[in-house]
Amino acid sequence: MEIKLNQIVLHLLDSGASEPVLSDRAMDMDADLHEYFSAVIERAFASDDGKNCRFLPDSAFAQEMTQNGDFVDLSRRIGGVIFEQLLQYPAIPAGDLAVVDFAADGVPYYGVLKLNYRPGYTHATQRLGNGQFSSMVPQRTLLPGTPKADEAALFDRANGTVRLIEKKYTLDDKKDFYLSTRVFGCTEAVTEKAKLKAVCESAVAAVKEAYPEPEELDDVPPFDGGTETAVELMVRNQAVDNQIAVEDVCTRIRENYPLAAPKFEAALAETGVEETDRLTVSPARIKKLESRSFKTESGIEIKIPAELCSSDEAVEFIHSATGGLSLLIKDVLI
Repeated sequence: MEIKLNQIVLHLLDSGASEPVLSDRAMDMDADLHEYFSAVIERAFASDDGKNCRFLPDSAFAQEMTQNGDFVDLSRRIGGVIFEQLLQYPAIPAGDLAVVDFAADGVPYYGVLKLNYRPGYTHATQRLGNGQFSSMVPQRTLLPGTPKADEAALFDRANGTVRLIEKKYTLDDKKDFYLSTRVFGCTEAVTEKAKLKAVCESAVAAVKEAYPEPEELDDVPPFDGGTETAVELMVRNQAVDNQIAVEDVCTRIRENYPLAAPKFEAALAETGVEETDRLTVSPARIKKLESRSFKTESGIEIKIPAELCSSDEAVEFIHSATGGLSLLIKDVLI
């Protein structure tokens, strides 16, 4: 993804103060800051904690973003609204707010990146007389060490869609979102991570119901590692550039598990995931689908690459008459 940063305005939202520190000009950008914020934005796009939303018809922010041509003023208004939420709800963490005017692969965007503070320590040196000593000093407002926003909103100015990463905090005695509902006025959508989980779980349940006996799947590879392994590996294999097309998963289900296809499609419809959806999946999430973990009653846990679960030359799963499962690992090197 090619990120072009036009300008960034940074505001300090510390709920310990009576008012926010709102900048009246954009930051001066050097190469390090350009690399940092480019990485933050790329991670926000790729995060499977993100969800694709749209503005509600009565969204005041959507109207403000369309009508306000002064980017710095718009950023100050965003900072002020979020700071009001911090003052009203102490559970929302304080942080620095970077409001970014940028383009991603040529598409114009506004980005709102909330970098929540973390407590930590730094060193301090003092001189006493002819000597000096160093000590540790607690810091309450350290920024994240890695280029990742704790909360983020990326606004596609071409089509009006929103990619949102938000968290639930205690608001009025219950856990709830505040960015989508109280700041930006967006639809509440399902996260990409939850959608992927729904696809996998719906597929596994449908296959298990359609093929209750392992013998029925002898001609439907790979199965030896269990239905979960087979289905999750099949889903993972549809990933291209960290995206999975639900339509491709449906096609593979129809090809590999024809008896399970109707049940899978019906179950998927109930989750809210549509066949036309394309799910963004982080590299870490895809990596988790690359292996299967098996744990014995005594607590021994073994992790095996998913591809090897279907290879008789590497491992063998032995089903007992009582329904138990034994694992034979071949060619062990000591």
